[in-house]
Amino acid sequence: MRSPSCYSAHVLGTIRQALILAAGRGRPVADSAAANCLAKVGSISLLLRTLRGLAAAGIRRVGITLGFDAAGVRKHVDVLRRSEPSLPEVLFFDNSAWERPNGLSVLAARQFVTERTLLVMSDQIAAPHLVREMAGLPPEGDDTVLAVDHDLSRVFDFDDATKVELREQRGRDRRVVGIGKDLAKYDAVSAGLFVMSPALVACLDDLARTRDPSLTEGVAEAARRGLVVAHDVAGAIWQDVDSAEMRLHAEWLLRVYGDELLHPEVSVGARSTGADTLALIESLLAEKNLPRYTLFNPGPVVTSAGVKAALVHYDVCHRDEDYSGVVRRLQQKLRPVFGASDEHEMLLLTGSGTAAMEMAVTSVVPPGKKVLTVENGAFGERLGEIARLHGMAHVALSCPWGSLPDPAALEAMLSADPDIAVVAMVHHETSVGVANPVGAMGRICRERGVTLVVDAVSSLGAEDLDVVRDNIDVCYSSANKCLHSVSGVSFVCVAPTVWPRIADVPPRVYYLDLKRYRRYLTEWAQTPFTPAVSSFFALEKALDELLEQGGVPARREAYRRRNLLIRRVLSDLGFQSFTNTGRESHTIITARVPSFVDIDTLYAQLKERGFIVYRCKGVLGQHHIQIANMGELPDATIDAFLGAMAEEVGRARAAAGARDRERLRSL
Repeated sequence: MRSPSCYSAHVLGTIRQALILAAGRGRPVADSAAANCLAKVGSISLLLRTLRGLAAAGIRRVGITLGFDAAGVRKHVDVLRRSEPSLPEVLFFDNSAWERPNGLSVLAARQFVTERTLLVMSDQIAAPHLVREMAGLPPEGDDTVLAVDHDLSRVFDFDDATKVELREQRGRDRRVVGIGKDLAKYDAVSAGLFVMSPALVACLDDLARTRDPSLTEGVAEAARRGLVVAHDVAGAIWQDVDSAEMRLHAEWLLRVYGDELLHPEVSVGARSTGADTLALIESLLAEKNLPRYTLFNPGPVVTSAGVKAALVHYDVCHRDEDYSGVVRRLQQKLRPVFGASDEHEMLLLTGSGTAAMEMAVTSVVPPGKKVLTVENGAFGERLGEIARLHGMAHVALSCPWGSLPDPAALEAMLSADPDIAVVAMVHHETSVGVANPVGAMGRICRERGVTLVVDAVSSLGAEDLDVVRDNIDVCYSSANKCLHSVSGVSFVCVAPTVWPRIADVPPRVYYLDLKRYRRYLTEWAQTPFTPAVSSFFALEKALDELLEQGGVPARREAYRRRNLLIRRVLSDLGFQSFTNTGRESHTIITARVPSFVDIDTLYAQLKERGFIVYRCKGVLGQHHIQIANMGELPDATIDAFLGAMAEEVGRARAAAGARDRERLRSL
């Protein structure tokens, strides 16, 4: 699951002592009058869990810095030492300035740190085998060793995490060159475990001449002097416990992975690599004896090993706080993908993009008012079909398939009919492969107080879309296209101004009532009906991977390059783009096949070679195919697909030529 540790472990127990920072007050996680280290997580206090872990790692002497609730901590330790004699010897160091930065807590124990010392935060849990690894480092040397985690997707509160920038050095350990919560460039996050050298104390002393330093500032100064190296936690589980929500997440981790916090994919003592996860998934898929295809259809898409692995987890109750945590995290992770503000709400739905489409249309049109649907392809027409099915007053701005709707035509229709309260349109009309001008439409709707509903099912994450900039009131999408997750999950982004407008709109459907979903979200951080729990875990992993890959701008650029390459090759092979509007999709190509190519034969031949393409909908189906470049598609895979396409088209061209020559001979 990880590369080998950045700093090699030695014999167990060579670090002889540890320092626990327990002076600060922080955000209360349980009793606001008690130190957070006394809060129970997994039936025992955080402090007892830490002391047991240190004892198991061979640490025999522990210093604890005290400040807030010093008496309570002393009393708790005395009770623990009497009941568990195997715990390490404990020395206390008082920090009267505990309300100031925590570097002063380290300086309060400076006489204790005469050799390398394992430094532990009191409000944290960590896998015991990780503590043993850190304690197994040598007690001599000026370097401070910082435990770091490269898997940013595992960080519960990333904004609050301490980021770390690393630098490779040939033949040497990876050096920490930057550390802080607001680093613009980072490679990992601090896991909160240190092997601290006396040189770090000296750095804090130097900083204390001009200000009260934090521990992070001390590490940053030591890093500037080249005295901090990184130790990769390599998948080991750890968790800060400095808020009530983090405490609940820590409880969940302990229930899932046990007191040892041993992840089944982590091999203690022998580090595993990312390839191990993929190999495990591949072996499980192979056991099913199913053919393997690379998907070039417009969703569902090829997913990463990490997304597939996220589908496998311990069972979680959808009414438990553990699942509510997933819902809250998805709120935060979806907002930047939509370009949404903190006031926008993300309603999670078990169902395809069409479920979200029906939820949006049926929930926002007031009785006695009309919905206008913009129709220039199959999915725009589906919006109109849903409106008619539910008996809503409906008008359509209809255009030929593949042409772009004219904002001036929309403005004229709204001016002529003040009963139109809602405009519904598709951003990327997947059936034809064009991106409609939602921004221009949004400005018109906003000026007239008309609610704009936008379908971003096949554009979110790859096309240029921003719900605030584009004045979109309700925007929905699904997980299984440009976000690279699995089918069966969709979500609706709702602007805060929408709720007063629809307060008196009665539900038209039971399962897809937007206001019902909002109530469950705001009151319990849950969904009103049983969700596809595993698919939401997969979506979260896919969003984490999107962030790791540079976010939406980076994915948009990757899609643009892929799409341009495929278009060029298809053009060279004789395919013709269905549209030439200047607003062609970056996620899909809609092309007319050459006259000598039979679509059904081409589809079958490509499938036999392991590639799935897509036959167009409706009137385009006879002569047009679609090739999507969504999903986890390495460049080598795209090259292999284009090579196969060229070979099959070449065969078709040769066969057509032979038929023509035979026909000429027969004349």
